[in-house]
Amino acid sequence: MLTYGESDFKAGPVRIHYFRTGGEKPPMILLHGATDNGLCWTRVAAALSPDYDIVMPDAQGHGLSDRIDANFSPGSSGDQIAALAKGLGLNRPIIMGHSMGAGTAADVAARYPSLPEALILEDPGWSATFADTEEARKQREAFRVNFLALRERRLDDILAESRKANPSWSEDERIPWAVAKQQFDPLMFSRGPSAQRPYTEIVPLIDCPTLLICAEKGIVTTEVAESAAKLWKSKKPFRWVRIMGAGHNIRREKFEEFLAALEDFLSKNVKR
Repeated sequence: MLTYGESDFKAGPVRIHYFRTGGEKPPMILLHGATDNGLCWTRVAAALSPDYDIVMPDAQGHGLSDRIDANFSPGSSGDQIAALAKGLGLNRPIIMGHSMGAGTAADVAARYPSLPEALILEDPGWSATFADTEEARKQREAFRVNFLALRERRLDDILAESRKANPSWSEDERIPWAVAKQQFDPLMFSRGPSAQRPYTEIVPLIDCPTLLICAEKGIVTTEVAESAAKLWKSKKPFRWVRIMGAGHNIRREKFEEFLAALEDFLSKNVKR
């Protein structure tokens, strides 16, 4: 069972809620995806907390953090994480993110290159095309409608939907995921979290060891992963792995494979 404390941090005017395992260990920040919250990392944090001080913030507009306001911009989340790391005294944290959180992690690494010790990206929203196509708009609308509908349902109903839609998930994943669906700010669908720079601009600016974890049925294709590797300019290592049989929620669907890839990368690229 994971033991952690929780508190709030003011990143400028915005209150960011976070959970922390603590201890005199190397710091690691875990950034969740859209409509999730910090505790959606609980299972991964439990596996890593013997070796790392794990910090799991709720992004603005999610969990128990402040709601999205008129001042929110595409760079706000990255600025908030940089401020959080500095304010909590996290020296050279490893930063890992999923989906939207992976985009934020990459943005932090690109704009604050001296901050992260290493970067782990779980299926960020990196696409081979940046066109606002009709198909892309339809996918975004389907996502919005689905999660807005979930937000209004009872917790037991959301859990039942999760079991139906994702039968392979561990039960440890379901309650944080379901609770998060009742907490997110609907404004996130019309503001910055989805408006991040294309990976072709971000990747050449990153200067820390980086692991990109892709899925057989995820967002990041083999074409995009290979493109990112070619765009890499740092002398630090860039690695990408594809986990077969997984969709966008890689760690939830193939936890052991995800953890093995993560621990192999950390053992070879991060001093403990």
